[in-house]
Amino acid sequence: MIISNSAIPITDLGDICVLADRHTLTVQSWLPTRTPQAARYEGVGVTACSSGIPVALLNLALGAHFPPESDTSQIDAEIEAVKAFFAARGVPWYWWVGPTACPSAADFGSQLERHGLICDRDPLPAMVARLPTRFPVIPPYIRVWQATSRRDLETASTIRRVAFRFPEGTALDYFESMADDWLRGDPARLYLAAIEDGPPAAIGALIVDHQKGIPGVYVMATLPAQQRNGLGKAIMARILTTATEEGHTIIVLTAGKQGYPLYRQFGFERVFDYALYRMPT
Repeated sequence: MIISNSAIPITDLGDICVLADRHTLTVQSWLPTRTPQAARYEGVGVTACSSGIPVALLNLALGAHFPPESDTSQIDAEIEAVKAFFAARGVPWYWWVGPTACPSAADFGSQLERHGLICDRDPLPAMVARLPTRFPVIPPYIRVWQATSRRDLETASTIRRVAFRFPEGTALDYFESMADDWLRGDPARLYLAAIEDGPPAAIGALIVDHQKGIPGVYVMATLPAQQRNGLGKAIMARILTTATEEGHTIIVLTAGKQGYPLYRQFGFERVFDYALYRMPT
């Protein structure tokens, strides 16, 4: 759903939606494939990526970009191929459908439902901010730094696992299992935050899609006991400062319920929603 009261000029929304969608699907197709047990399916109109970790948001079928001349039977066959891919992996998964889908999001969603998938959770908002944007004042007692060591990555894995309530024993080494990607700082930079000399309690990442030249905000998470202490704001300010200094003019993210109010404070506006489909359990 495109909103008309966005801070982004309405005349730009069409192009911005396309850029945001392409960036998001590109990065989300990259992230799950970095784990040692990853696998990927490339179809005519769909890319499916599996981390192998039994968390639905880490195993994704992304979009629907079939040639306009594709008939229903061709699309049906690919939907079944994607279902078989994830069944063989033995993991829960989501199919993200956004505004650039072909066939249209509504038509493709109906087609997914005919194949047994259900859309049973709130839509996932995609948000965009113009750069430079507004920056809340960050207290001087909050430290933010870029991950530079395996210990940083181990701590980040724990923070994400606890904050996202991953199943017990799941994703124990999420970041350190792809250490090279996170420690070289390109295309992904991981940040941690702590209060004074305390232990790290929040994380967030800046990931740049070099093909599109657009940065995005990812893996924002704060330990429950440390929420509302400004740690998420501090990381966001660091990410936005870095993206601005590097000359980017927009930045994108997808927002859960908890993060949505925070992102609005930084000038992000909702531009469309992803519908998320899954197989019933």
